[in-house]
Amino acid sequence: MKRIISALLLLGMLASAALGGAEAAKPETTCSSLAEAVLASAEFRELTDMTERYLEKYLFVAPEDLDEWVFKRDATRGTPEMIILLKVKETADRAQIRQDMQTLLDEQLLEYRDYQPAEVFKLENARVLEKGPFLALIVSPDAAAAELALGEGWSAA
Repeated sequence: MKRIISALLLLGMLASAALGGAEAAKPETTCSSLAEAVLASAEFRELTDMTERYLEKYLFVAPEDLDEWVFKRDATRGTPEMIILLKVKETADRAQIRQDMQTLLDEQLLEYRDYQPAEVFKLENARVLEKGPFLALIVSPDAAAAELALGEGWSAA
């Protein structure tokens, strides 16, 4: 009887270790992996990686406030399409960064109403999203598909 109980305990420990190992193998969610998922969700124009200078210019965010970030946009400015994903440090003012992202969206909406009215729907369908340490602003040709891809990426975390 003791051998059976010992064997069952050993099996339980092995199963627990196997499950724990599966969780440890889960890929880490990064801004880059989220951006790749969003890019695959819709037919974006060719987006260009923006430098830290643009991060500070358009969002007033110091790179030191972020653990990681991705900022891509249509460099031709023919479309408002962009992907901004920020992993905000705990010490940063998340509410202010979120507000700055909303301000950028609002300003782009005003600019494109006169500049490219046919593109305005992309901005009207965009939202600033938040999950854990991540903030996102996705201006996509298919906002629903982009949000779904982002949600799936976040739930994998």
